[in-house]
Amino acid sequence: MKKKWRWPLAGFVLGALVGATVLTVNVVGASAPEPVPMRAGGFGEILHTPALLARAHKPVELSYDVVCGALKDAPGSHCAPSGSVFVRPVGASTFVRLPLHEDDGLLSAVVPAAAVSVGFDYYVVMDNGRRRTARLPAAGAEAPQHVWALRDWTTVDVGAARFGRTRTPSAVVGGISWGRGDAAVGLDSGREQSRIGPSAFDVAPDGSVVLLDQVNHRLTALRGGRTVHVPIEFSGGEGDLAVGADGTVYVLDAATRPMVRAFTPAGSSIAATPLAEKTADMIRVGPSGPLVHSYPSEMWLPTGAGRPPFVPGRQLASAQPFRSVADGDGVVVRASPSEVKLALVHGDRVVRAWLLHGESSFGEVQLAEPYGDGMLAVVRLWDEHHAEFRVLRLGPEGLLESFDVTPAEWAESGSLSRFRLRGNALYQLRSGPSGVEIAKFQIGGTT
Repeated sequence: MKKKWRWPLAGFVLGALVGATVLTVNVVGASAPEPVPMRAGGFGEILHTPALLARAHKPVELSYDVVCGALKDAPGSHCAPSGSVFVRPVGASTFVRLPLHEDDGLLSAVVPAAAVSVGFDYYVVMDNGRRRTARLPAAGAEAPQHVWALRDWTTVDVGAARFGRTRTPSAVVGGISWGRGDAAVGLDSGREQSRIGPSAFDVAPDGSVVLLDQVNHRLTALRGGRTVHVPIEFSGGEGDLAVGADGTVYVLDAATRPMVRAFTPAGSSIAATPLAEKTADMIRVGPSGPLVHSYPSEMWLPTGAGRPPFVPGRQLASAQPFRSVADGDGVVVRASPSEVKLALVHGDRVVRAWLLHGESSFGEVQLAEPYGDGMLAVVRLWDEHHAEFRVLRLGPEGLLESFDVTPAEWAESGSLSRFRLRGNALYQLRSGPSGVEIAKFQIGGTT
């Protein structure tokens, strides 16, 4: 007789919960990113998009796709992936195994509504049938993925895109032309290839703007009308940049094997460490130092603010499915072309959540930051002919302010590095045929 499976009741806590936090882009996640493969010692690739935010009292399906890699010691061997998801509801002390079931090449398991009602942790263990196994996230039970249960949320209708009706910047902080000289930033372009400009920027504590001029392998600071260049070690390609409260500049060097490099404001190297995962798209500074949003786990990896920085093993063991912000809080984002879910969280508890929908398709979530008693978000709206950014100031009762911003994306930058919020000012990295500029929009004005 088949044994009936049920959730263990020991330690299963219902009711109010206290703890720590979240984001996604995936923020911060971007919009609806394609799953990014995991490669593990001949295993192949695991493709999975974390759920992160789910409506309470409804089952959640977790799906995985496996692409097996070729084995030199067993060419032509049959790939037959199988595995289990290990799930632990909030308040439970142990994980429960859910076997994955295959349907048309996709492996999946359904988490019962009882667990979703309080939120849950999970990780997967896969076997490709060739004596190769892998976990996702890599640290397994030590640092699992998490799903927050949404019971109440504020629904916001952002309406339709108003292409061409954009707000003029309050000011232009600085502009700089294309080139390689002392008054320029690099542009990489050629026949049949994209134009690539500075990857990212941030606003330092002293108000200066720091650009990652990856084409010229240097930092470019705009300070009081002056342009200051600082050469740095950088592998090239796309990267990201964040400035800490003490002025330390953290650079995500994403070429080949991602590295996190730390520099003084003068460009002196402080430390460098390899990232634990193969792909990364964002670096931000949290209360305890730099955090990198990486794939395939779609977790935020702390790399340490000190010297030496965290080694890859410690990064994986300390990974979190959210981006930490002040006071133990965090932000979570999960988006698709049809809707965007945003949440401010504290540990396992959702403090406040918003569900965005509208008449236009959503692209990526460029920015999602706590602002006052709500959140400031920048999302891309698009159709097959046009695209613009919409800035949304969200409060407990809904939408407080909204305006559109022209993309100004003549040259490519980092995919999630075009906006930064400092105080009541939103900054945007813009590019055109003559160069780049940093536009500033004051929050709280007329819509």
